[in-house]
Amino acid sequence: MRVENNNRCFACGKENPFGLQVNPDINPDGTQVKIECTPPGHFQGWANVIHGGILSTLLDEAITHVGIASFDGPAVTAQLEIRFKKPAMTGDKLIVTANRLKMTKRLIEVEAYIDSENGTRIAEGSGKVMKAGGVF
Repeated sequence: MRVENNNRCFACGKENPFGLQVNPDINPDGTQVKIECTPPGHFQGWANVIHGGILSTLLDEAITHVGIASFDGPAVTAQLEIRFKKPAMTGDKLIVTANRLKMTKRLIEVEAYIDSENGTRIAEGSGKVMKAGGVF
């Protein structure tokens, strides 16, 4: 699969005015990624509650960036599993953390979670990331 980064990714693209525009903080060895994000109200589902799809996107983004850093190039999600624990409220600062568990030549297994700024676990998940070909 050929991929190209045009900076319009919904999660991290700085050229996407409708996206989250997160800035992943990546460990140099690729073993951990952290993202801090305060989703605005237009990402709500129920009144004042962040939509679960946005939380899923944040977990996916952190997991994928572990793959990008570990492979030192393009990577995409191959599998994603999520468990929602508590609602996240609009205006709350969220901390997303992803940790590499296992790496093979083609796949990386990652665990990830979202906590509120006060430490409440919002969601947790796991995923697998695979290499993707193309320009990055």
